[in-house]
Amino acid sequence: MKYINQIFTITVLTLFFATASVAKTPLTKGMRITKSTTIKEGVYFIEAESSLSSPVIVVEGNNITIDFNGAELCGSNNKAFPDEFKGLAILIKGNNVTLKNAVIKGYKVAVMAQNSDALKLSNNDFSYNFRQHLKSTREREDYSDWQSYHNNEKDEWLRFGAGIYLSNCNRATIFNNTISNGQCGLMMSSCNDAIIYNNNFSFNTGIGIGFYRSSKNKVMHNKVDWNVRGMSDGFYYRGQDSAGILIFQQCNNNVFAYNSVTHSGDGFFMWPGKTTLDNGTGGCNDNLLYGNDFSFAPTNGVEITFSRNNVVNNIMHGCWHGIWGGYSYETNIIGNDFADNMEGIAIEHGQNNRISQNRFQREGLAINLWASEKIDTTLGYNKNRDVHSMDYQITKNSFEHSKNVFSIRNTKRLNIADNYFLGNAKLMNADVGVEKMNFFNNDLIASPVQDAATILSYAPKPIAEGMNTMLPKGFPKGRKAMMMTEWGPYNFSYPMIWWTKTDSDGKIYFDVMGPKGNWKLKKAKGVKIISENKGSIPAQMIVQKEDSSEAITDILIDLEYTGEKFISEFGEMHSEGKPVVFSYKKFELHTPWELKWYKINDTNDPIKQPEAYQKLLQQKPIKTGVFKELQTDLWKNDKTYKDLSTENYVEIATTKVSTPNEENYTLGISVAYAVKVYVDDKMVINIDDLSQLVYDADYYHEAKIRLTKGTHTIRIERMQYGNYDLLNFYFAPTQKK
Repeated sequence: MKYINQIFTITVLTLFFATASVAKTPLTKGMRITKSTTIKEGVYFIEAESSLSSPVIVVEGNNITIDFNGAELCGSNNKAFPDEFKGLAILIKGNNVTLKNAVIKGYKVAVMAQNSDALKLSNNDFSYNFRQHLKSTREREDYSDWQSYHNNEKDEWLRFGAGIYLSNCNRATIFNNTISNGQCGLMMSSCNDAIIYNNNFSFNTGIGIGFYRSSKNKVMHNKVDWNVRGMSDGFYYRGQDSAGILIFQQCNNNVFAYNSVTHSGDGFFMWPGKTTLDNGTGGCNDNLLYGNDFSFAPTNGVEITFSRNNVVNNIMHGCWHGIWGGYSYETNIIGNDFADNMEGIAIEHGQNNRISQNRFQREGLAINLWASEKIDTTLGYNKNRDVHSMDYQITKNSFEHSKNVFSIRNTKRLNIADNYFLGNAKLMNADVGVEKMNFFNNDLIASPVQDAATILSYAPKPIAEGMNTMLPKGFPKGRKAMMMTEWGPYNFSYPMIWWTKTDSDGKIYFDVMGPKGNWKLKKAKGVKIISENKGSIPAQMIVQKEDSSEAITDILIDLEYTGEKFISEFGEMHSEGKPVVFSYKKFELHTPWELKWYKINDTNDPIKQPEAYQKLLQQKPIKTGVFKELQTDLWKNDKTYKDLSTENYVEIATTKVSTPNEENYTLGISVAYAVKVYVDDKMVINIDDLSQLVYDADYYHEAKIRLTKGTHTIRIERMQYGNYDLLNFYFAPTQKK
């Protein structure tokens, strides 16, 4: 017995000293990790270099596990301006590397891995990293917010930042990670055979999950909701290239199953790539979309074009299009649930597609099939393939209470059979060019029974520990639940004042939203409160604008919240019971603009011939006008100006602004071509190198200026060389850091 006790004592001591000898490593700037490491707990503020080629930390080697142990790596203390976040936190180079339990925020990119096979990322939180400052407002879209992910041959996607960016990494396993309140979640380029499950990539302004030249990956049981921009209910629904899941350029044989991908610009956005469009070969083929919820996309629940795919047993409610399938061929659309879409399925120039066992309810138009009357053979794809709309099997579907069921144009060889119709306003609009359409055995007494065996034959085996991803009962949903701030979609977790409408008499209505708690008025400028000035959340507040005739709208409403703990829009934790101020601000000019238009050509081009251009401005303009706002629609929709050229002209816009105090102001403008902006005859913006206007974001320009109290003159010279007519002007006090 004594011998046994001695062995036990020695064993315990050995384990104690072995455990004690495992040192935890603190994080330092420039450190290189080449062996398995546990990071010392704590919060590390380490500023990154601007270049992504100079990471804060490099992990290099094979068969390494880095356990961050809950440590938090923060790249910027300036949490109010995430568009200024810079640099790369961690670069991974090596095979069979595991990174787990990390919190990384405040960087352009949290984690990048290059040529790293068998990478494993688990239980990490890469939220609150880079995101662009959106210029679109509630009432007006700004085209400079469009993104464009169509090319990534040289890692162009990195300009948008990412929580995770993988390049040439095969067989990755990515699970239980969270990326929210950034721009892009997980972005993968030339990565194959990954398993991606149980992640939450939601409430971002760009992309939840993005693939480029990536195939044979499994994306299952993920929450990928509210990856959206370019949406304002009642005003515009554009999406601006945002998506829950995006696959571009020759991505094949991927599986997307059991994911919630709601309230995103497109739920699923697929584009085959320039190679396919140029010569008609390849595409993004043989991908399976099964058992996902793609509802409430501002644009398309599923966009699949120029390719062959399977879309089975998914939900698509409340979208512009449930499925946009332009040029799709040999695609199976089976057993899906469509409801409350403007159009259920829209396919132009499609061939050999099967639409079967789907249910359509309350659609504006259930199925829209068409082709151009004359094929444009100047396009490479059209030149190399037969792109007539033809050979559809539309069988065993249920169409209920829709405004229109079918719209078919320039399409041949359709078999429409064994479908059920109930309470639809209009059944068929078969327009010009419809040939050989067989319509038989429809109007069945009972709704067709789904062939479960056919649907289940497509079903991928769920992952054993796969989570239930569907939105919980009672959680906000629908198009009105996409509420865009200047930094992205509202995530319902922090207090917010949300403008709902303004009456003609100047009454302004707000919803007071957020976690459970109480609110009260702290301060109001430019309005008076005519409803209750305190209460519990949720609530409605009504104010009256003090003077609608003022040339400047300058409204500030400060409310104070007391209640549950919450995380702010920028990732700051606020404790329970601590008062926090949240605000609504609106600053707008209502000064008249005097406009003059001049025709330009090579002899008086403002950039190439500045002297001749100045002489042109001394001549009589071709048109003049005075407008209440600087909005192109005001003169485009006025027949007096219908003969204005759409290109090769200069537009001179002038207004006077009276500032009440000496203050710093931000002046911004979005234009498609060259522009000069003057304040009191001093040039503050000069854009004259069109070669620098590469991406949509390049169309926005701004200047920060200090103005004294008094009247100031703003003059804008906009050079319009083409027919892309973009003009948005901003003027407001500079936000304080």
